[in-house]
Amino acid sequence: MRKIILPLIMLSLGALPQFAQAQDSSALWGKKYAEVKSSLLAAGWVLAPVAEDETPMTEDYPEITCGNGAMAICSVGFMRDKTTLALVVEPIENTLVVTGEY
Repeated sequence: MRKIILPLIMLSLGALPQFAQAQDSSALWGKKYAEVKSSLLAAGWVLAPVAEDETPMTEDYPEITCGNGAMAICSVGFMRDKTTLALVVEPIENTLVVTGEY
């Protein structure tokens, strides 16, 4: 039990590189996208390729793409080994924030 609790506590305190071991993406929710991206890349994750027909959310972050329609979301993908991670990103008060996973 102690082995599980410690990484979760560290994640909740903002130790994003621990995500590589814990695999609990909810610890990333509510964090600024720039910080999440930096931490994931430092932990060995890489950005997933973007399809040619996808529309970038911003010029600064072309890896974040948005769908079309009423229920569309903006998302970004990361890969590491054989694991993929797709995060939902939203602009909140002029800052890109990770708001979930799909």
